[in-house]
Parts: sequence; structure tokens; C-alpha cells
Amino acid sequence: MKIRFVGYPRDDELLEVGRVVKPQGIKGELKIVPYSGRPADFREYRHLWPLGPLGAEAPAGGWGLLAARESGGAVIARLAGITDRDAAEALRGRPLAIRSRELPPAPAGELYWHWLSGLPARDEQGRQIGTVADLLATPARPTMVIADAAGREILVPVHAEFMQYQPAVAGRAAFLLLTPPPGLLEL
Repeated sequence: MKIRFVGYPRDDELLEVGRVVKPQGIKGELKIVPYSGRPADFREYRHLWPLGPLGAEAPAGGWGLLAARESGGAVIARLAGITDRDAAEALRGRPLAIRSRELPPAPAGELYWHWLSGLPARDEQGRQIGTVADLLATPARPTMVIADAAGREILVPVHAEFMQYQPAVAGRAAFLLLTPPPGLLEL
């Protein structure tokens, strides 16, 4: 199982995907740091919504993403309606979101992180171990954070050998099946 992290779920509809760092130039372009670490992801987005207190009002459908190009680890983006430096400056420091339904389908064998966030994690006997709370990006591989009922965090490396996504079926909600190596859950 490969997990594709795009951003943080804000609610059932919005995913926070990056933050405006600063205006870029005088024509309203924005420099955005993508949370996924993959600036190319922004080429797949159609609209962006600002989060937090509004300095510049977004249209009801969000701002259309007119262009996005990579610049180092950031994105330089042009949004419909943001046409000068002052409008871009009003967005400095603001988180930006996309609607999760606008994401392209996940590639075969991959799951979007936000599909797993909040899911119950169970063992092979069906006992609930905890709830999927977070995903940590580590140098070796992503690590899933499972929060148990006592508030303890259990770290499980994201690997098909240790976990399987079990989609919802009639009469049963989706969950994450954990099959970690012996002793991992006792740490």
C-alpha cells in the first residue's frame, strides 16, 4: 500500500494543500509552499480556496488556478482575480485548500492520506487498536500515527506488509487492518 499525501483535511470537503509565502513579482503571482513536498501536484488542481481570516475575498467557486510552475520546492501560481501585487500581498501567510472531490483518481495501488485520517485501526482478530491520527514523513518511509483509547501514540511504518485498507462494504465501515511485526504494538 502506498499512501499519497496531498494535504490536511479541514472538513469533509476541503484539504489544506499549501501556504502562500509571499507575492512573486508585480502581476499578482503567488509563491506557495506545497505541504505534499511535490510542487507538480498543483498542476492537477483547478481551484484554490483561502483559509482563515479573509484579506482578499475568493469567489464562490474559489479562485481558478490559471497557471502553476515549479520554483525550487515551491510553486509560483497565478489565480483568476488576483492581478496585482497588492491583491497577492493580502494572501501572504494564508493557507490554501482544494476540494477533495477535485483530486484526480489515486493511481492504482495508492490511497490518499485523507481517506485514512480518522479511520479505526484494527488487528487481525477485529479488536480496535486505535484511530489513524497522523502521518509522519520520515527519511526511511512514511510512518502512520495511531492514537489508542488511552491517548498513547503507536507508530507503524507505512508498508503493505503491516497494514491494509479495508473499504466500507454493506453493513461495515471502512477501517485499517494492522498486521505489524510482533512487539510493535507493545512498545
